[in-house]
Amino acid sequence: MASIREVARLAQVAPSTVSRALNNSGYVADETREKIKAAVAELDYVPNQWIRNLYRQSTGIIGVIAPGLIHPFFSSLWNHLELELRKFGYNMMLCSTGGEHQREREYLDTLERNLFDGVIDGAAMLPDESYAKLEKPIVFLDRVLPGIPVVSSDHRQGGELAARTFLEAGCRKVLLTVGDQRHRLQSHEGDLALERHLQAGGAETLRREVSWDDTTDYAKCFKLSKKLLAAHPDVDGVLASDLQASAFFKAASSLGIDVPGRLKLIAYDGTFVTDFNAAAPTVIVQDVRTIARQTVAVLLKKINGQAVGDEPITVPVTLRRGATT
Repeated sequence: MASIREVARLAQVAPSTVSRALNNSGYVADETREKIKAAVAELDYVPNQWIRNLYRQSTGIIGVIAPGLIHPFFSSLWNHLELELRKFGYNMMLCSTGGEHQREREYLDTLERNLFDGVIDGAAMLPDESYAKLEKPIVFLDRVLPGIPVVSSDHRQGGELAARTFLEAGCRKVLLTVGDQRHRLQSHEGDLALERHLQAGGAETLRREVSWDDTTDYAKCFKLSKKLLAAHPDVDGVLASDLQASAFFKAASSLGIDVPGRLKLIAYDGTFVTDFNAAAPTVIVQDVRTIARQTVAVLLKKINGQAVGDEPITVPVTLRRGATT
């Protein structure tokens, strides 16, 4: 493998001039720059980014801790996070916990051992004290904990939009599927807002907790959806994530329940999955591009030692009306 000195020798310039040209860190004449480009191409020179980063006490890697890899919303978000991090010269390492707390703990240990420059945690389910002792840059995507920035959708707005849509459609009993309730999450604000506004409008909310597997495995989604609809024939509205909403749509059809006649469905996320249904569903759309941009901006501030506010950063959601309400 060619060295920077060999490139300098072939281009007949000093190694420091090659360095300035490659890093855009100082003036280099156009003619000289062309000679260096030609030498780099001829020698197939690749700058040793790892050595450069170690010299700077940096790895150039951001760890993104994920609860899983195949959930439609999260897979879309990981894609946009990687694109955003690349703009600033960072590589992304995606770390899936699979719902296992020990895995998350191991990934956070990796951050403490300086193998990551920072972490974006979308699977923060450890006790509070596990994060309180961290001194390295970290941003949450949903968990709310003093001292750690959190970026998420405005779920309170999402809950209000969904409730308003259900009430306008005449719903009196809405089924809401929820995840882990042990920690304070921004997404819980949406559940509470939905319940509050439905109650104010004279409607009832039926909560049902679902496991991570029930939100990522379509066969399990369908089985659970059919079971819930059969057990609660008086339910006339359902709010669920995109994949679950799709399963509810199919389950309703299998039980002879007309959508949107007898049952109104609202999907929450607005990912590519909503394009797979026979009829376009009504959707609360999360803006994953903006969430990724805001998250990376906050993390870079932390990495650079800049002040970050204590208030959660929330990204507005939108309502996209479809054929299911």
